[in-house]
Amino acid sequence: MPEPRTATRTEDSPLNIAVPWVTPPLYEQAYASILEAICGGVLRPGDRINQDELAARLKVSRQPVTQALTVLRTQDFVQDAGRRGLVVAPLRRGFFEALYQLRESLDPMAARLAARHHEALARETGLALLARGQAALAEGSLAALTSADMAFHMWLYEAAGNPLLVETLRLYWHHLRRAMTLVVAPAPDRGRVWGEHGAILEAVLAGDQAQAERLSLAHIQGAAERVMKAFPEAPG
Repeated sequence: MPEPRTATRTEDSPLNIAVPWVTPPLYEQAYASILEAICGGVLRPGDRINQDELAARLKVSRQPVTQALTVLRTQDFVQDAGRRGLVVAPLRRGFFEALYQLRESLDPMAARLAARHHEALARETGLALLARGQAALAEGSLAALTSADMAFHMWLYEAAGNPLLVETLRLYWHHLRRAMTLVVAPAPDRGRVWGEHGAILEAVLAGDQAQAERLSLAHIQGAAERVMKAFPEAPG
């Protein structure tokens, strides 16, 4: 077990305080692994969740897996299915329609606020995220594309300087990754998405609030149209 590190005694810090190096609790590690499997399409809608098998694969006991699944159930990533136990929750069209309606309000606001704060932004970070998406586009990896897409938008939310935006949309973006992975968009649409990202980033870095807001709204509306058009017809 790692030795704790001890804070140095100074005038501002009169007491020695041991600050141990710790790793995330096992249930958090299990949660992150299972969530990634669901969002990445490894575990697909309707797949039965075998807790013993998951525990064995993750090399943990059953308890942290059970804790992780309890959280995932409250977040609607898994659900009870009677005698089948827990299964991966289906993609529900109504949920995603509501989610894109929410984004039509919040994403343009985030872009406008980010542009307002453009002088304080880490320009290199935004450009690096754009390059990451373009590299994933060239590679053709859908998993890499969805991950890069989430990273780009989360950067915009953080750049807006409103912590409530980040906390509100972080969880929903994992649901969006599910839709983006399972409702595969045609290749030309993927290229257009990253062209739109580039235009939004350019407006944000230039401090053009109106343009950033307008481009973001058009981007979200286009994304909603593409996803809903390709969405599997199912009740919900």
